[in-house]
Amino acid sequence: MRILHTKKLFLPAFAIITVVSLLLVIIGVSTFLNLNREKQKAMSMVHRQGMALIRSMEAGARSGIKMRIWQEDSIANLIREVAKDDSIEYIYLFDAKGKITHHSDPSSQEETTTWRVASFGSDWVNSRIVKLSNGSKVYEIAKYFSPVQASLPGPQKNGTASKNLYAGVHQHFGETIVFGMRLRTFEAARRSDLNHAYVMAAILMVLGASTFFFVFIVQNYYLVERTLKKTQDYTQQLVASMASGLLSIDTNGKVVSSNRAALKLLGRKETELLGKNLRSILDVESSGIQSVLKNPKTSSEREITYHKTGGEAVPLNISASPVFEETGTCSGLVVEIKDLTEIKLLEEKVRRSEKLAAIGKLAAGVAHEIRNPMSSISGFAHFLRHALTDRPQEREYAEIMIKEMDRINRVVSDLLSFARPGSTELVPTNIADLIEHVISLVEADAKTKNVNIQSNIDADLGEIIVDSYQVTQALLNLVLNALRFSEDGLILVHATTDSNRSRLTLQVEDNGSGIPPENMTNIFDPFFTTHAEGTGLGLAIVHKIVENHHGEIKVESPLPGTSGGTCFTITIPIS
Repeated sequence: MRILHTKKLFLPAFAIITVVSLLLVIIGVSTFLNLNREKQKAMSMVHRQGMALIRSMEAGARSGIKMRIWQEDSIANLIREVAKDDSIEYIYLFDAKGKITHHSDPSSQEETTTWRVASFGSDWVNSRIVKLSNGSKVYEIAKYFSPVQASLPGPQKNGTASKNLYAGVHQHFGETIVFGMRLRTFEAARRSDLNHAYVMAAILMVLGASTFFFVFIVQNYYLVERTLKKTQDYTQQLVASMASGLLSIDTNGKVVSSNRAALKLLGRKETELLGKNLRSILDVESSGIQSVLKNPKTSSEREITYHKTGGEAVPLNISASPVFEETGTCSGLVVEIKDLTEIKLLEEKVRRSEKLAAIGKLAAGVAHEIRNPMSSISGFAHFLRHALTDRPQEREYAEIMIKEMDRINRVVSDLLSFARPGSTELVPTNIADLIEHVISLVEADAKTKNVNIQSNIDADLGEIIVDSYQVTQALLNLVLNALRFSEDGLILVHATTDSNRSRLTLQVEDNGSGIPPENMTNIFDPFFTTHAEGTGLGLAIVHKIVENHHGEIKVESPLPGTSGGTCFTITIPIS
């Protein structure tokens, strides 16, 4: 996909380069053809000029013949006079053997021509370009010399009149006249055209190179822009996907940007946040944002309690840092917002664990120290009850002592259960049988209080790996706690698993008076109780058992839609 994308990206550049290259080729070929065309036009003009001079020379010879003033030296004079024209380099006549008979330059008259012609017809005309010894070029036009019109009798006929008429020219019949036309003007124009062509070619090369350079610059700019946009998009997605809230504000405290987490934590919509002063949303003084705005060389990190529009209080960690431009000036702040709810819960859990560990250690020591003298006291109380059979009042005191010792023993047993190490013995346990066993243990007390206990267990629950003794103790404590506040009521025990059988959920629900709101935060604390005969360790032991199984326990009171009732929910991960 990346290769295909790159090809698509470079396609416009290649198209432009191809078009420019084709234009350069077309212009180059067109220039070359124009130069050839101009050369042919110039040569044609020189040829026509030479032919016109030859014909005018022939016409002059005819006129001299008609006027009977033509002599042998007349043709030499004519050649010299015509050769004075600036466009003519030389003129000469040569016979069939190639010997020059007349030349505009007498010094060259004894030479032979370089033309190699066996025989010439009366209409024979030819031309060529000759390079002279001085380096200049001459355009030569060679033509059969015919000064006599075809209508006049030729010199081959007999007769005195004819012989007198053609005296002085008959010896030149069958000769060829050659005009050497100067090409200086043509070459100057040719050089000018070539120089112009070279200049145009240089301009085209510069334009072509500039075009290629411009195309690649634009293409590189396009690539850089696309890369920058992709980077910006990725950065925006990265910021938007952050778990922490992120705000950017200017030096006046107005919100410039925000991510989804910030909107969720602050309970605001984007339209309610952007462009607004952060002071109207957060306490910038207590959060430390104002101090960083006043002194951008510092940073700040503080914890505050933020109240959403619905009244919900959320603990937040506010971190403010300045943003500097390349010039070193501060352009605003970046504010990071973290939700501390989970952290606070974990801290509370740690504090609770530390407190319970200390209490458990103390309870174990106290229970050990109490049981030693308690055994002796209990033994003496039983002895006195048997010894004072004849003294009813003293015997009653002994029985009271025994009951109180039993009560103390229960408290010590609870203390030992609470102080017991958190190790568990996990075994496959049938939860349905375990719940039925718990209900059977409290069935007598439930009948006494006219409380109906019902169970609701998933049919396919089967066996779950738990510590059966601890889970039994936890459920028993919850059911006993429900019995204390459910006179003439109903207790429901639920047992379910999720669809993946990864978590076991146990619920104990009653329709009693419920738990007062002020006691909700203390119900799992050791020795906290509202019952006169309670030890305050039942729910603390339940909480510890749930922790031993790495589970969670939640309480809901009152139940939805009612003014009372309580539901304890235990969730245990299934190994």
